[in-house]
Amino acid sequence: MYNRILDLSERETANSVTVANRLSGMEPEADEQVDGLQDAALGDQLRNISVDLDNRWKGAVFALNPTNPDAARHFCTSAREIFTQLLVIKAPDASVISLIPDCDRTEHGRPTRRAKIRYFLHRKGMIEESLEDFVEQDIENILQLFRVFNDGTHGSAGTFDFRQLSAIKKRVEDGIMFLTELITAS
Repeated sequence: MYNRILDLSERETANSVTVANRLSGMEPEADEQVDGLQDAALGDQLRNISVDLDNRWKGAVFALNPTNPDAARHFCTSAREIFTQLLVIKAPDASVISLIPDCDRTEHGRPTRRAKIRYFLHRKGMIEESLEDFVEQDIENILQLFRVFNDGTHGSAGTFDFRQLSAIKKRVEDGIMFLTELITAS
């Protein structure tokens, strides 16, 4: 389990770099296929947690149709909501506070997203300083992904092109796999 979490975290870091490079235009142009954009392969993992999350993922992926001029907004809104709901459903505020009373909190006194991800690590007995430091970077990468979602949600139609959306989709898939692994691992 420990190695699986590290592997997923490493893959997420690599995906974060790819997203950053694509969004900044630093990655060289390539003849990349966007055919796989509408592959909704995460259904089983999400369906096991919530049918609604599965439906949101299918909707997010459905929005990635190359003829959809507002694909970025639709995809990013749904993806952001999936991450938010994963944390709400599987790390209720009261449970996080009960397990980690001194957790980081928002200005409203609720556990932060970071605290909720740490909650998953605590529940799985995976709070070792070395693992926590390693996963800390991944937590930061997931939180930075919310900034990308906000840009896609609140920006103009066509904020991201389909090469960028392809990288974002891969990053989202791996982020969901990482969180569902933490959530469901025993």
